[in-house]
Amino acid sequence: MTETARPRRTQQERRDATVAKFVDATIEAIGEVGYQRATVQEICGRAGLSVGAMFRQFDGRLDLVVRTAEQIVTRQTAAFRVVMEHLADQEDSLDTALRFLRDAQAANLTHALREIYLAARSDAELRTRIAPTVESYYAEIVAEVERTAVLSQFPQRVREPIFFLVLHLFSGQAVVRGVVRDPAMDDAVLALIEDLLLTYARVNRE
Repeated sequence: MTETARPRRTQQERRDATVAKFVDATIEAIGEVGYQRATVQEICGRAGLSVGAMFRQFDGRLDLVVRTAEQIVTRQTAAFRVVMEHLADQEDSLDTALRFLRDAQAANLTHALREIYLAARSDAELRTRIAPTVESYYAEIVAEVERTAVLSQFPQRVREPIFFLVLHLFSGQAVVRGVVRDPAMDDAVLALIEDLLLTYARVNRE
């Protein structure tokens, strides 16, 4: 029996596959060893590709980092939408949303994005190039929160601040937990935040 030959990939498909390898390797490298130590050599080694191959796809490390930030945002937005779509099936949608945000902040994908944010504070070119992507990302997330009405029990004027309050809390928590782990305290913080939010919602309904 003759095995059917697979169709050959187009040049664009091969290019896309190479770019994806570099992006995945950059996420892994930055998330694990930090922005400064994620050198071109480190990234190429993790991707299993040559430095020359990287420069055939990107003008330099900065271009690769910018593309990586865009891909991280795309993946996180998609994951957030999936969770939001299933909130209606949850008995406690607020608790589900809070747990997702907390867990997402501790993921390597978010650690990589956080490292890029930190680098952008002192790198004007990086900051300028990723700012539109980041602004669009948060605008889409906030719009999704509104669309799914997970915060509908709160006044409209505080819904976006609540989202950022919780996001930044869990982001800081994830940084500390990279050094000192304390699952019991993390659960206590989650319970406290949920109690505070529900109390706020109840008081503002009365």
